[in-house]
Amino acid sequence: MDERGAGPVAWHVLEGVPAGREEIPGLLSGLVTAGQRQKSWRRLEDRLGWSTDTPLFTHAVAHLFPLLPHLDDRRLVQVLDFLARRGHGACRRSVGVHREAYEVFTNAWPHVLPVIAHRAAGVRTRAAWVLRSIRCAEPAALGALRRCAAVEEDPTALVSQLLAVGELSQEREWLLPWLEHAHPLVALAAARGVPAPGGVDTPDTPGAPDGAVGRAVARGLAVGGGQRLPEVPWWPLGYQPVERFAKLVAPHPAESAALLAAVAGHRHASLRRAAVVAAGARLRYWRDRAPDLWEAVAAGLADEPAVASASVEVLADGGAAAAPYADLLVRHVERSGGVGRAADADRALRALVGMDDDRAVGWYVARLGSHWLDTAPLPARWAPQLLPVFRRRLTGDGLQHLAVSRILRTLAEWGPVATPAVPELVGLLGTPVARAAAEALGAIGPAAATGRAAGPLAALVTAGPGPGRHPWHGGAQTAAWAYWRVTGDPEPALRVCGAAARAGLGQPVLRYLADLGPQAARHADAVRPLLTCPGQWSRVGAAEAWWRITGDATAAVEALLPELAPLARHSATPLVRRTVRVLGSIGAPAVAALPALHEVVSSPRRYDGIPADEELLRITREALRAIGRT
Repeated sequence: MDERGAGPVAWHVLEGVPAGREEIPGLLSGLVTAGQRQKSWRRLEDRLGWSTDTPLFTHAVAHLFPLLPHLDDRRLVQVLDFLARRGHGACRRSVGVHREAYEVFTNAWPHVLPVIAHRAAGVRTRAAWVLRSIRCAEPAALGALRRCAAVEEDPTALVSQLLAVGELSQEREWLLPWLEHAHPLVALAAARGVPAPGGVDTPDTPGAPDGAVGRAVARGLAVGGGQRLPEVPWWPLGYQPVERFAKLVAPHPAESAALLAAVAGHRHASLRRAAVVAAGARLRYWRDRAPDLWEAVAAGLADEPAVASASVEVLADGGAAAAPYADLLVRHVERSGGVGRAADADRALRALVGMDDDRAVGWYVARLGSHWLDTAPLPARWAPQLLPVFRRRLTGDGLQHLAVSRILRTLAEWGPVATPAVPELVGLLGTPVARAAAEALGAIGPAAATGRAAGPLAALVTAGPGPGRHPWHGGAQTAAWAYWRVTGDPEPALRVCGAAARAGLGQPVLRYLADLGPQAARHADAVRPLLTCPGQWSRVGAAEAWWRITGDATAAVEALLPELAPLARHSATPLVRRTVRVLGSIGAPAVAALPALHEVVSSPRRYDGIPADEELLRITREALRAIGRT
């Protein structure tokens, strides 16, 4: 390329590159100029960086793709490697500031096509990698990849080609011959594309011998010792390969069993860890009891720390299903230094709470201030042991501490059982945690009246903005609702919450209006438009409020049914679970929800893991009974 514009890209085009155009044309020109190639590439790569949504990046890459046929082999490897890594991120989003980069990458595949069959294995490897990164499913590109793979002799290039075909097409049977390939990573690349995608109820892999995928995965993971796979061409798939492939085969029992059998008892701890992870993935996917899998998980507690840690993680997400192994878990923590020192103490505590094991009480007190503590709601029967500890924490220093927010949430969940803590809660109504304290007082209800909560709550209703107090959401609505719950006087709640509802979307706490029920009838007209407003949580809250205020179930059910859609993807989000509860409270008029609810209880698959699935099953069965059919 010279000053007159001769070469693959004309100067007058390159000069249109914004914010750096004075440097980019020379760098691109240097890539095809002897003596300048390496220096130009280093500078260009540094100049473009990782931010793919800048105009400079987009325009420079748009001119970089046409240069591919003109680059020497070494530069071609470097440029394709760069494009593969940046293309992965650039093609994840197609709107807003990401649109231009998305269009540049997704439309660039014709420039990559000529180098798919390049003489250099490194170029062939990265050309397939680029096509995979930019999600190119064009028939011409897939055909070229298949033709290259059929004659490919370099295992790394073959891995890249198989990964691309497996990810970009549905031709799983085409990959089957490579499951038995002598090179383990080739077999692993084929195994990644053979199983049906996650979420498809396919008990086995059509066309493949039982366990072939699982055995191929085990062989491939053994190459890296169960750790990271080679970055080229696995990036970003090479991180946490055990977890990725365990999740991949979990929907297919024969493949999952073959993987587990191949790595259980392996001489390398990292592969024994893979057995625990594979068992956990299988348990989280299917609802069958599978005691042999739970035994495999529990056995890991007596293994090396990395294996034991994986076992604790599975048990932490095991809910009540993991309860038979509580004793083994407790012994593991004791061997590891006790609840105060064990590396897995927080997860072990989460497991015990999920198992509803009373030994968790003492552990919870010891770990209350931990940043990583995250457990299911605590049963109210633990209140006698925990309330004295909670009350001391609420009157101490450091009210912003994580422990305080956890305590207030638990007290609100316990309701009247938390009555002894009313004095401490009242003392918090003038602090930044006033809203959470008022929420707990409201949940306690009339029992809080003896603790002189009414006056401070009334003052908070009319207080101006301040620490923890903002119009509508910062305390006034919560305090007004709590005042009604404590005293029985609904007027402050009707005034404040009603005004919030009329202020528009994003203002009202609709569950307070729902609690008020028919007493809030004068505000029903403000709730009605919210049944079709943007925002799923607002629609569900409005539906519940509308039904409880007016008794009109038809409009409420009509608004709620679309929010069950995630169930078709076996997703049980908190919003879905709330929707099921509201439908159950409506009862017989919610008959239109029965098909979706029956599908939940009859499915062999879990919804979003064990704890969420256990909760979903429980509330769905309650809803079915309330609606009138089982």
